[in-house]
Amino acid sequence: MKKAFLSLVAFVFATVCFAQGSLLATLSHNGQISAYYGASALKTALEAAADGDVITLSSGQFNAADITKAVTLRGAGMSVSTDSLQTHESTIIQGDYAINLADTLQGRIIMEGIYMNGTVTYKGTVKNGQFLKCRFSGLEYSTNSKLTNTTFIHCRFADYCHIAANSNAYFINCVVNRLKQNYSSSNLEMDNCFVHFEYDGTGYTPEDCNNTYFKNCILSYQNTSGKYNSLPTTCVAYNCVGIGLRDNIFANLQSKNTTNTWVGSDCASVFKTYTAYNSTSILSDSETFELTDEAKTKYLGTDGTQVGLYGGSLVYNEHPTTPQITKCNVAAKSTADGKLSVDIEVKAAEY
Repeated sequence: MKKAFLSLVAFVFATVCFAQGSLLATLSHNGQISAYYGASALKTALEAAADGDVITLSSGQFNAADITKAVTLRGAGMSVSTDSLQTHESTIIQGDYAINLADTLQGRIIMEGIYMNGTVTYKGTVKNGQFLKCRFSGLEYSTNSKLTNTTFIHCRFADYCHIAANSNAYFINCVVNRLKQNYSSSNLEMDNCFVHFEYDGTGYTPEDCNNTYFKNCILSYQNTSGKYNSLPTTCVAYNCVGIGLRDNIFANLQSKNTTNTWVGSDCASVFKTYTAYNSTSILSDSETFELTDEAKTKYLGTDGTQVGLYGGSLVYNEHPTTPQITKCNVAAKSTADGKLSVDIEVKAAEY
């Protein structure tokens, strides 16, 4: 038993060391594991995969490839640790790609722990999709596409998030920059999210947002023109905080409820580091959107926890839910009685 354990540890250690220096994609299909290497490993694994398979990516940068099968895609994470004792490299998909699944599929796409620096375009119907702890640059749609019962948990949309007609989606503890939801046929729910609107004449303003339910969220609006400042009456907001330079973002909703707080331009009273009128800080992956100590106790959601990312039952956390080996040290020599010291640390987000 001891020998078997040591062999397993040695195998894990060798795999970890290899993954740190090389790009690796593993494909799990019907209980069998296949390995692919290099920048095109993701593309090769997707070509070999069938619906329901699991593809696991090491940290590092992979070339983008269109996803046409209902697979589970797991990465090492969307953030880079700056801890001086332990570092953590993200899994990056480089370039634009499409998610294009047949509407007849019984399965669904699941993605976790991926940093995407290109545009992701969904085509056709993305049904029951689940995206966890993923960083998007831009989320775009094509003609006749839609999201159906799709969930985003602990995701970041650094540039923009476009929602197609006839869609419904659920965002939990997410950062959503430049939300564009201007279809009356779509419905969104956002819980404990940070959502930023911006006036540039292309539909990113609060007034352009339709049929969206905001709960325990922080809503930010960058605009100096005095136009399109308030959410339309088709939206609902409960226990939310609004910040911006101009008119009250909740003005059209005040007759429905008075649970929301309009802070206005005093952004420093809400956030430790975030400046509401600077898109650069939203695009920065290092921005945490943490509240000040006073704001944490002052602006409370419907459940009594703070509004925004770090409130609710699923507090924002960028660690993947699948276990990740963050430290693995094996002694150079075994002891006199044949024992080998192995120190392994595994981390995963807790829900």
